[in-house]
Amino acid sequence: MMQLVTTIDDLLNEWGVWSQAGLGLTLSSASNDGVVALIDDDMGLLIDQAVAMLGLYAPKTKVVVMMSYRSKLSTKVIANNLDIGETKAKKLLLSGAAWLEGHLLAKGVIIKQAA
Repeated sequence: MMQLVTTIDDLLNEWGVWSQAGLGLTLSSASNDGVVALIDDDMGLLIDQAVAMLGLYAPKTKVVVMMSYRSKLSTKVIANNLDIGETKAKKLLLSGAAWLEGHLLAKGVIIKQAA
């Protein structure tokens, strides 16, 4: 079983850094500006697969998760880009993170609960 001492938000932020380094879903260009991810490729790929699976069930939620954690956009910018309210964007982001946390927990990733 893998051990990880972080919250799902921290883990998804690290996945965003990892995927910007040239790996991960929908690769467009590698632009990590010298930032190094704190997760390894195995964890990055595991999260990538989980995000892809999320997209099968909730495509818009996947897009919001990717825009937030991979592209580092605010919920306000995401809401404007998707033509939805900011509250809706926040709800989609929270539900996506919760779904991913549950999926990763089921895969044996131990995630610290946020305080």
